[in-house]
Amino acid sequence: MGGLAALRLGWGGALEAAREGAVWCLRECAVWRPTIGATTTVIHAAFAVGLRMALPVTAGACAAALAANFAQSGFLVSAEPLGFKWNRLSIAQGLQRIFSRRGAFSVVRALVKKVLVLAVAFGYVRGRWENLLELSGGTALAAAGGVGWLLWGLLIRVAGVMAVVAAADYIFQRQEHEKGLRMTRHELKDEHKRTEGDPLVRSRFRERQRAVARHRMLEQVKRATVVVTNPIEYAVALRYDAEGLPAPVVVAKGRRLLAERIKAQAERYGVPVAPSPDLARALYYSAGLGRQIPPELYQAVAEIIAFVYRMTGRYRS
Repeated sequence: MGGLAALRLGWGGALEAAREGAVWCLRECAVWRPTIGATTTVIHAAFAVGLRMALPVTAGACAAALAANFAQSGFLVSAEPLGFKWNRLSIAQGLQRIFSRRGAFSVVRALVKKVLVLAVAFGYVRGRWENLLELSGGTALAAAGGVGWLLWGLLIRVAGVMAVVAAADYIFQRQEHEKGLRMTRHELKDEHKRTEGDPLVRSRFRERQRAVARHRMLEQVKRATVVVTNPIEYAVALRYDAEGLPAPVVVAKGRRLLAERIKAQAERYGVPVAPSPDLARALYYSAGLGRQIPPELYQAVAEIIAFVYRMTGRYRS
């Protein structure tokens, strides 16, 4: 499309160059002699005419290509693609590139471009075949102008088809590029290990921390005043000191297996165990470890502690 735009702008200069070249060739042919010098002069003149005609189109196409690359990646100059790589000589890797998804898409893209261009050209020329035949009855200048406008219309349509193909190719290439930047599952695991550490080691470390925390909590049971239990599932150890604590404090709590270990510790150290299913459940969910019990449970806990004091002979008002 850049080449077409440049051709449209430089159309007059190209035609003038073609006219001058034709006039010069006709003049020279009248006096031409088959010598090396004369032949060289004709070749140089023809090359100069062809260069004047092709330069605008080539310059426009190159400018458009550079602008497109600059819009996508910015100004980037690298000599790495020019370096020699042995893997380019590998037949196996070459076949792998050909039969890969990218290679298959390149083949399909090339076929689609050729089929579409041929279809558009055939349909365009077929619809104007009578106009082409009529040009044979006019002058050479009129025929050249008519053919030129037909070619111009054909090139515009071909450029439109190529723009559609290029848009599809751009979408595919961008998706492939983004997929190439993504890490595989194995690379993600390795990256996670480098940044966060080995998950297995971290899980073992956390388990060790939990075990140490459970051991410390169970050690606090021997300082408890009473252990309130739901005989099957919950156990909460409370410590109360009327002189040093304004309210009972939860020193240990647990469910199921941990509750059984708390009760075992209480029996080991002679701490009273008071079955109270509703109170044990309420303490487990509402009182945090190492914190005082909530005020709404004061009355129920006070009755339990008073009962323990009476049973152990430590009753206080």
